[in-house]
Amino acid sequence: MVTKELIVRTLTELGVQAGDICLFHSSYKSLGTVEGGAQTVIDGFEAVLGKEGTLALPTLSQKDFYNSYKTWYMDKPSDVGYLTEYFRKLPYVYRSDQATHSVAARGKEAYWLTALHTDHGPHLCPFGEYAFCDSSPWMKLYQRNAKIVFVGVPMRYHTMKHLLEGLFVERLLGQIADPKMAAAMQQKLQTFASQGVGLWPYYDGVQMQEALLERGLLRSAFCDRTEFLCVDAKDSSDATLEMLWDSPETWFSGDMLEWILTCRLG
Repeated sequence: MVTKELIVRTLTELGVQAGDICLFHSSYKSLGTVEGGAQTVIDGFEAVLGKEGTLALPTLSQKDFYNSYKTWYMDKPSDVGYLTEYFRKLPYVYRSDQATHSVAARGKEAYWLTALHTDHGPHLCPFGEYAFCDSSPWMKLYQRNAKIVFVGVPMRYHTMKHLLEGLFVERLLGQIADPKMAAAMQQKLQTFASQGVGLWPYYDGVQMQEALLERGLLRSAFCDRTEFLCVDAKDSSDATLEMLWDSPETWFSGDMLEWILTCRLG
């Protein structure tokens, strides 16, 4: 049986500390029997983070995704796991106002983290240019080097990877000296972002998980029989961008790889 004390011990082993900002992705079912239910999981995280810390969870709208911007409202249920919706409805929880990739948070920095999600700094993205913009919780998690924990799920569910994909393509576009070529490449990206047809540098999150583990940037610990993973948001993201840039042939193939190599040649 998973207890609060066991969760605290596991998080401490992963390096989560008092005062941290910590977001976790999760499969509640993976934990098996939890003494006290979902509240025990939240209590365990907040016990480690303390009064100076902040707990965050993704509260995404992925079902019927293509209508999300038409159907979004602030009290719309999260559909990416039981714990995300449970947490969203707790007292003193703030939620960011964005249709597809909102974040809920509670603690010292919760309002700062979730406020003005779509305020400024758009980035190319298949989910809308403000989903992972500069004022989004995802960029703030990166800037503050927050702890990102995975409870019973692999890094396939690392939502921040979409921020990195956008930063990656923007760097590629910046390498093109020919304005006409740059405009043509950007059009392909924008077409994908709006219509799902074109090019986008999706990379395998589980493959990246193994690469980060080899670099010593991924920590793992077991809570009873459930594996918890943890990365530091900025450190792991910077390493990811470095690997995508230095060895694109490891992560991409076909038209995407050809496009990347063309961009890098200018």
